[in-house]
Parts: sequence; C-alpha cells; structure tokens
Amino acid sequence: MRIVESWSTKQFKTTIYAMERWHVVEFEAGPMKQAYKFMKDSHPSPAAVKEALTETFLAGVYTNFEQMYINFKENGLK
Repeated sequence: MRIVESWSTKQFKTTIYAMERWHVVEFEAGPMKQAYKFMKDSHPSPAAVKEALTETFLAGVYTNFEQMYINFKENGLK
C-alpha cells in the first residue's frame, strides 16, 4: 500500500492509498479514523476516487465522526 495523495481540511485529514485492486480513502479526525475502499474497476484513478467524495458523502463521514466522538466520550476514554 502506498500513499497517492493527502490533504487536510478543517474537519479532517484525508489520505488516498493505492493497493493492487483497491484505492483506500482514510479520514482522520483527532484520535479516530475511518477508511473506505473503492474498487479500481469502478474508480481506476485517484481523480475518480476524489469525484466520489461528494459533499453528501463527506457530510456522512463527518456525522460518523461525531457519533464516534460521543461514544468515545461517553465511555470515559481520553
């Protein structure tokens, strides 16, 4: 697995990795990470993966992070 592209926004850091059959997109916010796999058959390039990262998709990622943070906080983890 190798890093193809990485960038940061105010909400999270995003990294695209290339594997043999997949592109893996990893989102990182504080102590939490989420990863999504995109088949190279349907998303052959990093540009195609970036096109799939629509505002709606990214809003869902952010919502997941909010829930993860609530779970993290409610369970006394620091």
